[in-house]
Amino acid sequence: MKPPTVAVVISNYNYARFLPHALDSVLTQSPPFDEVIVVDDGSTDDSLDVLARYPGRFTVISISNGGQLGACREGIMAATSEYVYTLDADDYAAPGLVAKIKLILADRRPVKVQFQLRVVTEDRTLLGSDFPIFPAGYDAAAMLHDNAACGFYISPPTSGNVFSREALVRLGFDAFDPSGAMDGSSSLAMPYLGEIISLNEPLAHYRVHGNSMSSWPKPTIPLLLKEISVFRKTWHEVVAALGLNKPPFDSRPLYIHERQMMIACKENKRFVVPEVWRYVSGIPSTNLPRREKILLVAWAMCLLIPSPALRDYSIRVKRSSANRSKRLQALVNMLIRP
Repeated sequence: MKPPTVAVVISNYNYARFLPHALDSVLTQSPPFDEVIVVDDGSTDDSLDVLARYPGRFTVISISNGGQLGACREGIMAATSEYVYTLDADDYAAPGLVAKIKLILADRRPVKVQFQLRVVTEDRTLLGSDFPIFPAGYDAAAMLHDNAACGFYISPPTSGNVFSREALVRLGFDAFDPSGAMDGSSSLAMPYLGEIISLNEPLAHYRVHGNSMSSWPKPTIPLLLKEISVFRKTWHEVVAALGLNKPPFDSRPLYIHERQMMIACKENKRFVVPEVWRYVSGIPSTNLPRREKILLVAWAMCLLIPSPALRDYSIRVKRSSANRSKRLQALVNMLIRP
């Protein structure tokens, strides 16, 4: 079976300073991408000037600012390739990404291939973290189980996904809110559409920096409440697109329990045993690797200590590797890697 064609769609909004790294990382692939498409989502910085330095080397689509999913969608609909790799402009591909993906697609036609991302700082210094870690044999059936238990399955951010273009079109992802993310509704629905292949191999770099780190690593109560709201909205879109009667979980899956537990800690509640228990009791039913389950239970137990400073620190190091010292990150790696 001949490998299918693979395009890359780079979505950009005011990332002029990072664009050259993203562009060079995809233009130097061997074999090359069959199509390279850059969608500028109404940038107000020098992004268009940066793109002009590469005349004739890729397709540029410039649109009014509307959101990441809308930008990705413009590029995907303009592509003619059978598969599309979605890359955020502040991230960049690793050498050999196309070669690895085409090797996999030579005899299989999954709806998605997902792989690990290697975390780097703004200046591309390695932080010693590759994520996520996929359990052995993690297939679509296991992902559907996790959707029911957790409200999500183990999946990387946008830059760790290669989608079947046909599957996205069949899903009707053009109806999703353009202000959403490519790793939101579109990705969440994929296990219902066919096979997904997961690779415990970092094929791209995920950059943490001022903009990307502005909220996620330092959660506030309003942010956590917003995440719950976005989660419910995302599943509303997935249910409608797939023609389901309701989401595959009860009213409060593990995703919501975790945020409710963090909210209780942020509110400085001394007694958070009920919130911690609901979270911890849901972990065994997931397909997370055994070591990661143990680490999550240990982390949640730390939140029982009624110290605002300790709780805040525990939440921050859980949310982002950028908040961890090199020694702590090395310990985490040792504990959770197979």
